[in-house]
Amino acid sequence: MSHNIPEVTPVTDRSSKQFYIETYGCQMNEYDSLLAGKILESNARQTADPAAADIILLNTCAIRENAHQKVYNRLRELSRFHKRGAKVGVLGCMAQNLREDLLYENLPVDFIMGPDALRNLATLVDAPVNAQDDVSARSFLNLSRIETYDDIVPTFEHHMRYRDSKITASVTIQRGCDNFCAFCVVPYTRGRERSRPVDSIVSEVQSLADNGVKTVVLLGQNVNSYRHENASFIDLISALLKRTTIPRIYFSSPHPKDFPLELIELMAAEPRFCNQVHMPLQAGANATLRRMKRNYTRETFLEIVKSVRDRVPDVAISSDVIVGFPGETDADFEETLEVMRLADFDSAFMFAYSERKGTIAQRLYPDDVPEAVKKERLARMIDLQLKRSHTNNLRYVGQTVEVLAEQPSRRNAAEWIGRMSNGRKVVFDPGEVSDAFHGTLLKLNITGASSQVLHGKRLHV
Repeated sequence: MSHNIPEVTPVTDRSSKQFYIETYGCQMNEYDSLLAGKILESNARQTADPAAADIILLNTCAIRENAHQKVYNRLRELSRFHKRGAKVGVLGCMAQNLREDLLYENLPVDFIMGPDALRNLATLVDAPVNAQDDVSARSFLNLSRIETYDDIVPTFEHHMRYRDSKITASVTIQRGCDNFCAFCVVPYTRGRERSRPVDSIVSEVQSLADNGVKTVVLLGQNVNSYRHENASFIDLISALLKRTTIPRIYFSSPHPKDFPLELIELMAAEPRFCNQVHMPLQAGANATLRRMKRNYTRETFLEIVKSVRDRVPDVAISSDVIVGFPGETDADFEETLEVMRLADFDSAFMFAYSERKGTIAQRLYPDDVPEAVKKERLARMIDLQLKRSHTNNLRYVGQTVEVLAEQPSRRNAAEWIGRMSNGRKVVFDPGEVSDAFHGTLLKLNITGASSQVLHGKRLHV
């Protein structure tokens, strides 16, 4: 869990209102902060300094318990600005999940606002808000069946406030979720599934391409179930390929139950639709998958993985996996490890189960796997995946690959970071110092590999 503070030049003109945003959690939260910033810009200016702000916003995540604690701690740190008159608001999934509880926690919080209520922000800049108001007057928690913010399109400048790389951007194409997985709070914090119009997405992506962005990541809770009117996710990808000049298109996150063969064939046929797939497994035992309400079996999951690997050259497949879900036995855990070996993921995000308020799992299943067992299983799983990731990366050593140069390395100014089309990160020696590498395709010789990255040297061709 991390928080992102955008790069904004502090504003010294105190004649206008100023706002400050910190973002916690996923890329979709970052995109929501872009929307919030654009909404607020009608009557305020963004600053990177909370001390200069008239309104301070924390855009939050509700996925894991430690996310809540980080936000509580940060709010206490910001209390000194609240005391001198700044309004403080908590936005996002944590606000929607914990609801009015936040306003009774003796925290410096003037209002809370869910992901579907961001249009209310502009009215709060000048409106009086204080702790004496009725709680309902300080809570904006309506969930919408139609809100997609398709008319509020972040510009290139908005995107770049949240990006180290000026050639990559994320674009939300869908909001909410209809799956109601037992462990997940998203349907309760982001509402039911709905998708942006194709034209709105195409317009935003082409605008980014016109400003030098080379890579877009399409975002959604269940992105491959995208549907707007008669347009499917495949139709959207086809429209982006035909109607924009963006060189690389990625997407995250799909659901295995919505992974048609046509999507795989399109990826195999179109180099711009990049050969990287994020395929959340969550668990490898059918009994656990049933309790999770994932609506697929381990056998179905492995069939999809095989179809992708058989059809898409040099594809990289990543995943999400949860250990210690209620009722998980030692045998269930071993089945999960077995599926991970068979799927041969290139990387994975692995977590110990954390009970979330309002989920099906919280209501139906006691959190009965001891924390010590969760930690031991998670350590074994991470060890397994790191070894497999290292083995998969080692096969590139000695090969010549093409990467898109993104930015200089933070650890060593003499090195650069680039990515292969399958998303693998390569740290490389460019052979010279030049800002002109941004967004260019370079040939590299791979000289080494770890479980996380490849290492290479630029070839002068």
